[in-house]
Amino acid sequence: MKIFVVGSGKLANAILASGLSFPSCEILPWEPAHQSLNEKAILVHAGSGRQLQECIAYCERTGAILVELSTGLETETLQPKFTLIVCPNTSLLLLKTLHFMKLYGGFFANNEISITESHQASKTSAPGTAYSFADSLRFQHHKVKSIRDPEVQANIIGIPKEYLDKHAYHKIVIKDGTDEVTLETKVLGHNTYAQGVQKIIEAVLKNTFEPRRYSVIDLIEKGLV
Repeated sequence: MKIFVVGSGKLANAILASGLSFPSCEILPWEPAHQSLNEKAILVHAGSGRQLQECIAYCERTGAILVELSTGLETETLQPKFTLIVCPNTSLLLLKTLHFMKLYGGFFANNEISITESHQASKTSAPGTAYSFADSLRFQHHKVKSIRDPEVQANIIGIPKEYLDKHAYHKIVIKDGTDEVTLETKVLGHNTYAQGVQKIIEAVLKNTFEPRRYSVIDLIEKGLV
């Protein structure tokens, strides 16, 4: 089976350069010419969305599986006729934390909450992981504070300078009067994302999925990753 990585940004390139390998599979960068192929495949979309319609059309025609790594795109609400797995993040540790918040975040709906997220200055897409935390906590998306200033990231948050252009940071503060709980997550570099993609694709190869949209959290709940 062919595994196509769609996109030309840092994440797509990191996945292609990470040395991922799967039995009887070939990992290739997506090219427009691949649209004419007529074989089932796995498409890993890590792009801006410019090639997304090509991917959707290919999956509709061939029954290929689409793994979505980008956020803020129509795949978040799409009702597909093929298997779509939406992954706002592929750091497995962070995903398990998201799953925990999904299960129990509603307990804090009446508390005072703040959510802060930081990514590299070049990030312009929606902060999907922060929004997932917000949804679990019944917190409005527009109240999420986003930081893209490298000076603030390095000197206040404490992101090492070598990771300013490739990091993901989230800080959740929950207050009840003078009581306070803080949860911080920090992912530095893209290696952990590539490792997560490896586990997700392994789950896709080993299991049967219905032609519908899944969240990567669904895979965690089933114990597949």
